[in-house]
Amino acid sequence: MSEYNINGLAIPLFLIIMCFEYLVLRIRGRNLHRYNDSVTSLSMGLCLLISDALLKAYTFAIFIYIWQYHRLIDFSSTDIITWVVFFFGVDFCYYWFHRLAHEINLLWGAHVGHHQSEEYNLTTALRQSAFQYAFSWVFYLPLAFLGCPPHVFLIQFIILKLYQFWLHTQAINKVPFVEGILSTPSSHRVHHAKNPQYIDRNYGGTLVIWDRVFGTWQPELANQPCHYGTTQPLNTLNPIKANLQHWALLTKDSLHTQSWKNKIKLWFQPTGWRPDDCQNREENNRMLQKSGSNNREKYDPKTTKAVQYYVGASMLLTFIVSTMFIFLAPSLSATQLIIGVGLILSGLVINNDLLENKKRYALLEVVRVPLVLVFATTLWFSTMTSTIVDTITIKRSPTETLNYASSVKLWPQWHPQSNKVYTSTDGPVITGQGFEEDINTPIGMNHLVWEVVEFKAGHIWRAHAINQNNGVTIELEYQVNAAGEHTHFQRTLNYTMPNILLTAFNALYFEALTEKKSEAALTRLKQVIESTSY
Repeated sequence: MSEYNINGLAIPLFLIIMCFEYLVLRIRGRNLHRYNDSVTSLSMGLCLLISDALLKAYTFAIFIYIWQYHRLIDFSSTDIITWVVFFFGVDFCYYWFHRLAHEINLLWGAHVGHHQSEEYNLTTALRQSAFQYAFSWVFYLPLAFLGCPPHVFLIQFIILKLYQFWLHTQAINKVPFVEGILSTPSSHRVHHAKNPQYIDRNYGGTLVIWDRVFGTWQPELANQPCHYGTTQPLNTLNPIKANLQHWALLTKDSLHTQSWKNKIKLWFQPTGWRPDDCQNREENNRMLQKSGSNNREKYDPKTTKAVQYYVGASMLLTFIVSTMFIFLAPSLSATQLIIGVGLILSGLVINNDLLENKKRYALLEVVRVPLVLVFATTLWFSTMTSTIVDTITIKRSPTETLNYASSVKLWPQWHPQSNKVYTSTDGPVITGQGFEEDINTPIGMNHLVWEVVEFKAGHIWRAHAINQNNGVTIELEYQVNAAGEHTHFQRTLNYTMPNILLTAFNALYFEALTEKKSEAALTRLKQVIESTSY
């Protein structure tokens, strides 16, 4: 499993883009965002990201296992044909998952959340069912059998999902030349519409050629404006109820029907199918999804500005905590995961309840908010250690090699990051001695204070440092071993980031840069030692 979940860092970026869409639409005089609907959509997006953080790594491991041991064809990720073939392959598998998720009761329950919003804007893109990944991953396993390299699949899948984000907007009209070939905001608006003419059309992810081939294509019509939502209205802002709505209806029918066959059959029947003895139940008298519905009054409970301001502040805090929690999820303990999920989900339920003028959990907020702040502080100061090990063979004796490498005054000659070293010692710096160093970093010049903790001539040199600018701690070790007439030189660098901001910077950029510079440093060290009479 990866040490970090980069998906968490996308939350701030998506929020910025959604705010930009809101401003563009308002400048154009169009008010297509509703406060309570947007809060619910974002709440459901967080539910999905949490389930994704807990489950996706394991489902992807199954894909990797099949590819490693059961693939039928060997595709090279360096061949352009591999990327072309599996671009179409990923999109094809997505089409059939998406279509069957609309056509089978059980799968519709894991997808319906994405369609429940009665508005259509970029917040709708994040409004996803928390259970979708529990089913969708199965549809991509044929690609593993065919031989799609896992990292090729992962990149193609990420591209597919990112592409779909911009489709959820009314700020863009029809796109010339690509309508009917690529998915566009226009074609996807049709997919989200509940108009009878539009219902269950345009399943394509990146391409809509599959819709044309399999008979599910429908262009947006000028005389048929889209109205959004599901045939069966949600009528709640609660994200937990939204995720469970369709499955709850199926459960009621399965308990009510007298036929044991139907108790199981109804879960796998076309969307909306019901046993005959459940058709007239007034408490569960729902319309079939396939029928679509005409426009209707939106579910829009009113509340005070004070409540809206509170929910806005609370949701902002929830976004911050969720970003840190999801990013760190792979490295958190089971206890921390349970606490994090509980605090976040309870906050989402409470905030949406408040927007429905329900005060049943108001007292819980008095306890929850301080706990969230404590949890956020804990996450912020979470430390992460990176280890970089590089080895090289040098045509010098172990003693000569280690003496040169531990003569810290010479570091700027061979290490690209070292700018200047402050020490009165010309030769090796030994146990108990200290020195200081200025280093070049992507965020400017930093100052390190070093102490040598171990030195054994011809064997090992080890030192500890603290970055005075940001609190990063560093452990550096050189080990040398004789290899005939050469020396096997190993450099081990351990550095610990003291907070999540630096950890994220390290995961996104700095660690890869450090690895590259460390390799370059050893190559330069070899050249300098072998060309110097030392």
